[in-house]
Amino acid sequence: MITFKCTDPDKLLEMSEEWDRMQAATDIMGFMGQHILVEHERPGYYVIVAEFGIVDPSVSALEEAERNNDRPETHEFARKLREICDGEPEYRNYDEVYRTG
Repeated sequence: MITFKCTDPDKLLEMSEEWDRMQAATDIMGFMGQHILVEHERPGYYVIVAEFGIVDPSVSALEEAERNNDRPETHEFARKLREICDGEPEYRNYDEVYRTG
């Protein structure tokens, strides 16, 4: 998850749509998709939930996410994100322990 305050939500959506198109056209490592959420109580505060899954049974979803973090494309997205943020984005890693079936 990435949490941040964004000064340009239109640019955020444009960047995210571009990211999704780019991922669909490449052989990516475990990236399943993303959700972008905005806070009701604090407009301008966002959360990106990036989902990773197991593609290769010998590689965990966390390892897939770590591989993704090492890609130059991911570093470029992070750089662009910092440009439209007030302050530094905060990155967190979570493991899913339950999902409604």
